[in-house]
Amino acid sequence: MKTKAAIFSVFMVTLTLVFGFNAACEEIRPSQAANVYEHLLEQYISRCDAKIEMKNSKMDNIRQAAAVALIKGAFAKTYKKELINGMIQDGISPKSYKVQVYLNDQFYSFVRDRFYASFTKKKSTL
Repeated sequence: MKTKAAIFSVFMVTLTLVFGFNAACEEIRPSQAANVYEHLLEQYISRCDAKIEMKNSKMDNIRQAAAVALIKGAFAKTYKKELINGMIQDGISPKSYKVQVYLNDQFYSFVRDRFYASFTKKKSTL
């Protein structure tokens, strides 16, 4: 009985290692990556559009989240190609949560840069 369990354990470990390494070594081509990123970007935009529907909420924080979602969605639609190219160049893993983090980082960097640029212009003229 112990030998059957040992053989079964060795067999399972071998299967796990073989299929685990194949999945880890598998790379996606840039053309495939662009399609995957585009699909994930469309999901991101549709989630933003869904949040916009809550703009008439009675709660301030929900209305604010809807306003931010409106701007995020517009940003993602406007800079779609640049964002996809950036994800390919940066080697972002084509997973939904990693793409969301990348898109949010890009959005807030864009907003921060625009705000800082407008702030320094106003300050220098005073």
